[in-house]
Amino acid sequence: MRIGLTGGIGSGKSTAAAMFEALGVAVLDLDRVGHRVVQAGSEGLQQLVACFGGQILQPDGELDRRALATLCFADAGHTAQLNRIVHPLIWQQEKQWMALQHGPYVIVEASVLLESGGADRMDRVVVVLADESLRLQRVLARGRQDETAFRAIIARQCDDLMRKQQADYILDNNGTLASLQQQVEQLHAELSCLAADRSKN
Repeated sequence: MRIGLTGGIGSGKSTAAAMFEALGVAVLDLDRVGHRVVQAGSEGLQQLVACFGGQILQPDGELDRRALATLCFADAGHTAQLNRIVHPLIWQQEKQWMALQHGPYVIVEASVLLESGGADRMDRVVVVLADESLRLQRVLARGRQDETAFRAIIARQCDDLMRKQQADYILDNNGTLASLQQQVEQLHAELSCLAADRSKN
């Protein structure tokens, strides 16, 4: 079974994924795959340069993510072009990874699972939710983004109402890590039973 795991920036999606992994569940991080398919020398990066030009490259030939983000923030058409190039490459990697898995279920973690239509490829969707003020605190504490970057990312992601509508399961991460761990363990038991029942039929 493919279980999609998603949540907004700072919700604790990656923390929940790590908890599933610690329980022996195979986890694929599609955000990392997205970085891999456009690294220097890749077919993905060549396609991006053909589409957007050399302005999106750093002097060492790596993708300048900030330059690409600036282009795409300014133009919805550019965002659509970017997605048309990158998403099929990510899905291809996902398919290859899936073919190697043998557990009862796997977790496919992605920050824009719902926005990219990825939920359609999943058997179930798990959403990690937390209040926006708490998410901002967590992001600022990590020190990689400021509030402006946080707001820009939130504007690109769907809202919690849409996440709730598409979720089969919700993990509430407004509390302690212990509380999240308990929810993950309960869900793991439930998903393991569900996968076992499906394999009998």
